[in-house]
Amino acid sequence: MRHGGWKLGAVALATAWVVTGCGDDGVGTASGSTSVGPTTEQATTEVATTSGTPTTGPATSSTTEQGTDGTLGMTTGEPTTTDGTTGAPLPVCGDGNVDPGETCDDGANNGPGNACKLDCTPNTCGDGEVGPGEGCDNGIDNGPGNACTADCKPNVCGDGMVGPGEGCDDGNQSDDDECTNECKMAGCGDGIVAATEQCDDGNDDNTDACTINCTDAACGDEFVQAGEDCDAGAANSDNGVCTAQCKAAVCGDSFVWNTEGGLEVCDEGMNNGTGKACKADCTLNVCGDGDAGPEEGCDDGNVVAGDGCSAVCQPEGCGNGIVDPGEACDDKANGNQDDGCTDLCALPKCGDGFAQMSLAEQCDLGVNNSDTGQCTQQCKNATCGDGLVWANMEQCDDGANNGNNKACKANCTKNVCGDGFIGPGETCDDGNQNNNDACTNVCKPASCGDGFVGPGEECDDGNQVQTDACLISCKTAKCGDAQVQAGVEQCDDGNVIQTDACLNTCKTAKCGDGQVQAGVEQCDDGNLVNNDGCSMTCQLEVNMVCNNPLQLTLANRNVNFNDNGATLRCDYTGWNNPGPNDWTVANAWYRFTGAAGTRLANTAPPEYSCGTHAPGYMQGNYPTVQEGIVTRTVCYRWVGNLCNWSNQIKVVNCGNYYVFQLPDVAAQCWLRYCGAN
Repeated sequence: MRHGGWKLGAVALATAWVVTGCGDDGVGTASGSTSVGPTTEQATTEVATTSGTPTTGPATSSTTEQGTDGTLGMTTGEPTTTDGTTGAPLPVCGDGNVDPGETCDDGANNGPGNACKLDCTPNTCGDGEVGPGEGCDNGIDNGPGNACTADCKPNVCGDGMVGPGEGCDDGNQSDDDECTNECKMAGCGDGIVAATEQCDDGNDDNTDACTINCTDAACGDEFVQAGEDCDAGAANSDNGVCTAQCKAAVCGDSFVWNTEGGLEVCDEGMNNGTGKACKADCTLNVCGDGDAGPEEGCDDGNVVAGDGCSAVCQPEGCGNGIVDPGEACDDKANGNQDDGCTDLCALPKCGDGFAQMSLAEQCDLGVNNSDTGQCTQQCKNATCGDGLVWANMEQCDDGANNGNNKACKANCTKNVCGDGFIGPGETCDDGNQNNNDACTNVCKPASCGDGFVGPGEECDDGNQVQTDACLISCKTAKCGDAQVQAGVEQCDDGNVIQTDACLNTCKTAKCGDGQVQAGVEQCDDGNLVNNDGCSMTCQLEVNMVCNNPLQLTLANRNVNFNDNGATLRCDYTGWNNPGPNDWTVANAWYRFTGAAGTRLANTAPPEYSCGTHAPGYMQGNYPTVQEGIVTRTVCYRWVGNLCNWSNQIKVVNCGNYYVFQLPDVAAQCWLRYCGAN
C-alpha cells in the first residue's frame, strides 16, 4: 500500500525516544513527564487493516490489551494513546479526526464501500475500490473496451461503448441496423469471420474461445472461459471474491480480499509468512502474536514490558550504547538512520522503513514496500518501464519490451484497438470509432466485404453470398447481373435476350408469357387458349394460321415496283412511314394477295424494289402441305450484298396459298418484305 508511511516513521522515532531514555533499571523517562516502568502501564500498539502492515506506536501512559482474535485492539472505554509530554491523544487513522497526513477520517465508518477508506484517504473513482455512487471500480483498468467505464459505471450493452463480449454497441434500441440489441453484428454466428468480427465459431457457447457476440474470450465479459476461475464482469475487483484477472480470491494472491465476504486484512502474495508483515493466513503480523515481524526486534507473544521484549516488540536494551543479545548494533539511537546503525539497533537494510542513501535506496516504506505499490521490494520508486505493474496506476509493464507497437505501450497502458497505435494483431489503428474511413473499428483496413459501405460501394453486407441483396462486388443486386437473388428472381442469365430460358425480367421462360422460347416453342401469344393460332402448349395450329391471315395487297410491295427510292416504306413496329403500309403487326400471319402478289419473293429483287431501299426475299423452297409450318430465312439486298441483313420467318402451305409469320425486319432502316406473282 502507498499510505501510512508517515506513521511508520513516527513509530521508529517514537521508539527511539522511549529507549534513549532507558537506564539500567529499564525505565524510560521524558522531560517533565512521569516515568513509565515495565510493571505499570503498557505501551500501545495501533493496528492498521488497509494493506497488510501494522504500525507500532510509542510507549505511552495508555493501556492496550490483546483482543480475543489474537490481534491487538484498543480496550473499549480505556484511556486512549497519548503524547508522553502533553498528555494529548496521538493522531490515529480511525479516530474520527482529520489529522495531518489524513485526507478524511469517518472513524468507525472508514472501510470498504464507504466514503473514507481504512487508510484515511477518500474513496474515489479509479482507486480500485467500489465506493458510494460507483457501480464498479477496476482502477487503472477502468476505461473504453473494459468491463468498468472511466466514470465507474458497468459497461453494458446499449450504452454506446463497446465492452468485453460485445461485438458492437451503437447505443440505440433499433434491432434492424448493423448492430443488434444484443450488441452483436447482424452476421455474427454464421461461422465466417467477417471484417467486423474478432472471431466467429458459429455456435452459441460462451465458454469457448469465441463468444456468441463474435468477440474473443476475455476476462470481464461475464463468461467463465478456459484459464478463468470466475468472471463477474464489471463486478470483478481485486478486493472482491473474483479478481480483475478472473481468478478466485485466495490468501496469497497479492490482493486483499476484504469485501463480498472476504476476511483478509493483508496479502503480499509470496511475501506472506513467518517473519513477514503479512502472515500466511493473511492477517497482520502485530506485536504480541509471537512472530517477530519485519519492524519488530522481538516478539515474545505478549505486550508486557520488562521481560526483555518491550510492549512495542523491541529489545528493551536498544539505545543504551551496548550491543545486547538480539541487537546487531547500538549507537544510542542517535536519530541518524544512515550511519550504519538504525534507531532500532539493526543494520540498515531495504524494508526497515528508512530510506538510506548509502544503500542507494530511493524509498523505503517498510512493510508497505510492494512490487505492486509506490515503493518496490527493492526500495526503488515505482516507474513505468521497471517491469513491475504498479496497481491502479499502470495497466501493464513489460520493462524493456514496452513500446507503442507492443502489447504494453510506452506509457504502461495496454495496446488496444482504437488507441491510435498499431499493436500486435492489428493491421491499422486510426484512433477512432468511425467505420466509414480507411480503418474500421476492429482495426482492419476498409475493403469490400468488411460490412461497412465505403466510397465507391453501393452496398456492403460483410459476407461472401452472391444470392442476397448485395453482391460480393459490393454492388446492389439487380435483374441482369447474372446472379439469382434469392426470394426475388427466378433466374438471371445476365443478358436481355427474350428468346432464351430466362426473360429480361428474370422470370423463367414458360408457355404463355408472350415470348417465343427458341428451340422450345413454335409460338407464344401470351395466353394458354387453343384454337387461336397458337395452342396452349405454344405450338402453331396450322388450321387456325390459315384462317383469316392479315392481307398484304399494296402494288408498291410487288417485286415489279421500282421507282429508284422515290417511294419508301419499312416493315418495323413504330416506324414513321411517309405513306400507307399494309404490314402493321409484328409476328402476325400474313397472306400476299392482289397487286402485292401471291407469295413472298424467293429470289433477290433489285435494290429500291418493293417501295424500299433493301428488298427482302425468302431463301429456300416453299414447303409442302405435309411439311406443315417451317422456318425460313429472309435476306435483304443492299449495296451489292445479296444478304446484307437477315431474319427468321415461318411459312405454312395452306393448299391453295401460303401464309407467312413476319416479325420486324432485321434492321431499323428502309427494309421491306417483297411480294411476287
